[in-house]
Amino acid sequence: MVISLVIGMGIFRAPATVAQRAGSEFIYYAAWITGGLIALCGAIGYAEIGKRMPVSGAYYSIFAKAYSPTLAFAINIIILVSNAASIAGVAIIGAEYVMPYAMGLSSTVLASIFIILLYGLNLLGLRTSATVQNVLMGIKLLMLIAIISALGILPPSETVTVIQSHSGGMWKSFGLALIAVSFTYGGYQQTINFGGEVKNNERMLPRAIILGVLIIIAIYLLANLAYVQVIGFNELAQSKFIAAIMMERLFGGTAALIVSMIIMISVFGYVNISMLSNPRVISAMGKDGVLPKIFAQSDEAKGVSVSALTIFTAISLISVYAGESFERILNYTIFIDSIGLGVGMATLYRLKGEKLSIMTHAVALIFIAACLFTGVNIFLFDTNAGIYGSILFVGVMMFGYMVTKKKE
Repeated sequence: MVISLVIGMGIFRAPATVAQRAGSEFIYYAAWITGGLIALCGAIGYAEIGKRMPVSGAYYSIFAKAYSPTLAFAINIIILVSNAASIAGVAIIGAEYVMPYAMGLSSTVLASIFIILLYGLNLLGLRTSATVQNVLMGIKLLMLIAIISALGILPPSETVTVIQSHSGGMWKSFGLALIAVSFTYGGYQQTINFGGEVKNNERMLPRAIILGVLIIIAIYLLANLAYVQVIGFNELAQSKFIAAIMMERLFGGTAALIVSMIIMISVFGYVNISMLSNPRVISAMGKDGVLPKIFAQSDEAKGVSVSALTIFTAISLISVYAGESFERILNYTIFIDSIGLGVGMATLYRLKGEKLSIMTHAVALIFIAACLFTGVNIFLFDTNAGIYGSILFVGVMMFGYMVTKKKE
């Protein structure tokens, strides 16, 4: 589940955006390595949080216990919106790949169809969704292995790399590239939402999060080496369908159709795991009384809350039409995530438990600083995303204050 939560569609699309924003191979690789180190710090910190609060819907519970119901409400509502927007962005990427074979249907319509189909699957219950998830994840990893194998099969591209940094210089290029990289590494923190359903969770949950992120870092770095070597940095920065290009060069012209189908399956995998995780947060908020009690009700036999799943699916569908494109959704999503992830990591200093080690202190502070860096970058380089994201957060905080006061 850790690997499924992180490896969505980002690695099959975001490298093109990262290359375009970086402007040089040096900045490109620096962004991917930095993003991996930040994710590892986040994994260690959130593993510690998961060990201290091994309950279902922990992403809400940690904020409520560490801070206040008002902040817990606000953070989790905007994170849910952000995660729904991530689903929309991933679904749009998948739709772009299959549009040539979709009889003229637009990317937004196709993305909506993907989301609705996965909604129906999740209504069948946790066991069915988890089984399907394992199959989908296996297919996705096979395609990544095929991409990485190109390093030893295909000759390097003869394209000469031209450095085209942004007008703001290396700092701006690196900052913008890191935003796109952050999108591909996010998701591991949602694993703590399953804490109450993991056997021997105090030992298994931290191990799963840290080991999962280490595997992901290795896969991402190798995949990016393959993209640059086979496609060439300049062409990579100008392409959307980079996975299809890789498969075509490995297996010939017919591979484009095959990879488009695999991409669609990968979309299903990411949307499915998000629909497994996020409704559990909504259910936890319902049980705590800050959302209507209907969201706390679930089918115990199937392990699904229909009301929570339905509202999360509805927000995802709205995000498809509000965002319209992957690039537009990207900055809004990461800005909101940077707030939630940074404040979430800070709960380590408020939750009870064994004394924090020096390493945990270090990774927590590095991760919080990285979240602040990312948020400031977005505010500087995409001011609209920063302003609208801030307005959303303040608005939800005010609404959360009224809700929690009414509860009291």
